[in-house]
Amino acid sequence: MDPLNVAFDQITVPQLGTVFNQLNRALITAESEADWHASVTAMDQFLDILAQRVIFDPELIAQMPIHASRAFSILLTLAATGTQYRLEQYLPQDAAGRERRALIDTVYLPLTGQLRKKAINLAVEFLAAPVFDSLRDDIDHEILPLLHSMDFEQDRDRWMPFRVIQIGNIYERLFMFRLRTQEPHLIANTHGPGLLRMIYDRKYLRFGTSGVRGRWGADFTERRAKQVVQAICDFLNDVDVPNFVGRENLAGRKIVIGYDTRRNADRVAEWTAQVCLANGFQVEFANRDTPTPALAFYLTEALPPDEVAGLIICTASHNPPEWQGIKFNPRLGYPAPTNLTDFIAFRINELQLEDVNARVINTEEGRQEGRLRGFDPLDDYVAWIKNNGNGNARIPIDFDRIRKFFSDKMVVIDEFHGSGRGYLTRLLGEAGVRYTVLHAQRDPDLTGLDYANPEEPFINPLKEKVRETGAHLGLGMDTDADRFGVVSLGGVYFRPNQILTMLVRYLGVERGFTGRVIATQTGSPLIEVLAGMIPGNEENKPAEGALPGYVNHPFYKTVIGSPKDRILKNAFLVPVGIKYIEEIRRVDRSYRGLNPLPADWRDRILIGGEESSGLTSRGHITDKDGPWANLLIMDMLAYFGTRPENPLTTIAEIWEDTVRMPGLWETFGCSPDDPTSHTGRADVDAPLEAKEAFIDHYLNLGAGAEIAGMGIAFLGGIRYEVAEMQLKDAEGDERYQLRVRASGTEPINRVYVESKDPLQGKVIIDAALDQLETLTIQEICAAYSQWRLVDMLSQTRFTEKTCQAVQATIAARGWPVAELKVKLLTLMGALEARNRKIAAVWLEELTTNG
Repeated sequence: MDPLNVAFDQITVPQLGTVFNQLNRALITAESEADWHASVTAMDQFLDILAQRVIFDPELIAQMPIHASRAFSILLTLAATGTQYRLEQYLPQDAAGRERRALIDTVYLPLTGQLRKKAINLAVEFLAAPVFDSLRDDIDHEILPLLHSMDFEQDRDRWMPFRVIQIGNIYERLFMFRLRTQEPHLIANTHGPGLLRMIYDRKYLRFGTSGVRGRWGADFTERRAKQVVQAICDFLNDVDVPNFVGRENLAGRKIVIGYDTRRNADRVAEWTAQVCLANGFQVEFANRDTPTPALAFYLTEALPPDEVAGLIICTASHNPPEWQGIKFNPRLGYPAPTNLTDFIAFRINELQLEDVNARVINTEEGRQEGRLRGFDPLDDYVAWIKNNGNGNARIPIDFDRIRKFFSDKMVVIDEFHGSGRGYLTRLLGEAGVRYTVLHAQRDPDLTGLDYANPEEPFINPLKEKVRETGAHLGLGMDTDADRFGVVSLGGVYFRPNQILTMLVRYLGVERGFTGRVIATQTGSPLIEVLAGMIPGNEENKPAEGALPGYVNHPFYKTVIGSPKDRILKNAFLVPVGIKYIEEIRRVDRSYRGLNPLPADWRDRILIGGEESSGLTSRGHITDKDGPWANLLIMDMLAYFGTRPENPLTTIAEIWEDTVRMPGLWETFGCSPDDPTSHTGRADVDAPLEAKEAFIDHYLNLGAGAEIAGMGIAFLGGIRYEVAEMQLKDAEGDERYQLRVRASGTEPINRVYVESKDPLQGKVIIDAALDQLETLTIQEICAAYSQWRLVDMLSQTRFTEKTCQAVQATIAARGWPVAELKVKLLTLMGALEARNRKIAAVWLEELTTNG
């Protein structure tokens, strides 16, 4: 049936979601110019019907929230995704490709851009309905600018991923507006949840690194969780999967399901199993909370490859305790790539627009039928690690040497109340190492931990325990045990960029293992130098002149310098995220995808890791692995500590010796609080508008600009995502890096610094934070209402300058402090823990000095 053959005049209001999905499918699969025009014309006609049936009917908007919320969700969906991402990012390879790119730029993008603009204008009209009158100023000042920011004529750099983020911001703001109104149609009452909640329940779910994450009970609910799993099952069953996604029918195969220790994770896993069973799959269900790496191992090593469909992990990883998540790895074990997660998100949205619930059956029924089976991979995982190097290309561990080195030493393991319980301790037991454990009990609320993340400041209890006990080493893992953390003798934390640098030296330069070395854009510059020292590794280096894939992307803009400045000769350079590291196993030396994959594709890398505490290695599972990373670090320490000449017995000694190697230097990741700290990153909350302007500020700099009094050797990035800079001092030394990045999984900006001089590094990071502070103050001074001010305070770090701006704004507006305090208290009841703490600081300030 022709999806565009629609009797528009016969569409009823309840049919709007179904018809939209039908037309939207045609829109996202249109290939030729004729198909572009046909699909856009049909969708344009549909928008006219939507406007007649709902948008221009204020009574329906007020009285029938199920239809009103669906209509608004349709408009936001089209505003965000109405232009195909694969065509926006199309990269020509030859003359025919360049001709197609020109057609995309001159015909397709303007054509679909006008369609999206119509959807935006109708969304504005929807919000003009009288039911929203009590929120009129709020909508005019806070929602309409976000809508108009997606207009392609106003901003051609807001590509599809960033439009999806923007409609997410719209959903979030509208939902919080429920605190600002008493309009019964908008808020929960005896008749139902209210229009604002029903709009929020249709939020377009955005995938981070291969999964969705959200706050329990807010944007993570039972219904949405099951829809996520249903969409994954539809992909695996090849239900209307477009060819460009990479389709294959895996019906009836096994889906591995696991979960971490946080509250409700086991419950989400049960929901997941119900949906998978109902969709015809067999289920391998973890008997207990299980680390992500052990689950990936079980999928790819314990089960026959031709029997598996994929892995679903119920985890929010390192995020705060009130978050929950669902992560998906396809059958080969690596995190789902972007083209796949984009389609799954699209499919989830289709389900919610039609109010389709996931198919489910009782898991007990699956057990009785023999289609659900329990498993525990611990024994097999440990045996697999111990077999490294025996007839395989994996990195072998010398357990005897570890036993010898640590015979008179203690190790402290911080399990962070996580699913890694019993894994690293088992491996240390196999090596005969004495250890003690922190946070060893399962605690669903992660008591005492703002983040279950083994980095500063959350690793401070481990630092204290190492100092207190005189332990030689401290090792940490996050909730699902795919991250590592390292504390050396004396309680000194070593950040991942330092650890990865030492491991490249250890594995490649010292032990002579070969393979591709992978660094992320926020990684240490020393990795590139050390990768060049690995003997016999020429065939594992990038092709001469090959641009990193993300720099070669149409979205990437080089502002100062040349794209060639980002070329690495010895290591592969990727964006932040394990899925990008894993892609290097599956590309050629020019960063182009391999199809089909060679038999040894998993053995092509030596080591890849990221600043955010994740790594993997040659032949290992195709995901991050915290227990393995920590064991590898112990192996490195034992190697250097037992060598006959110049033994290096602590992590600190290995680091000091490494940076003294010819061609290397000591590099510092500086903290705004302590120039000698090795944190290397500041995670900063700020109002949305300030966060966007922060990255824009750098990408708008021109030739001759300076940062922190330093020249700019290179400046480039992707608007709304990242700005990366190489700075140079007065002598022309360029060993200074500043990176500003919007987190892919959390509502914060990250500021990264690598500097050869710790004091100058502090100057750099302070200058960046000062710039964000200036932009935040501009937003505060422009606050149009008390609600807007208190909302921004919950997202703004307290500083003296910001406090002065807040006080001046309150005085200029004549706002009673008592009213602001009441609103701030009301708001705090709806915030997650990290923002409640920020708001509490401001509440104390208003109470003390208001």
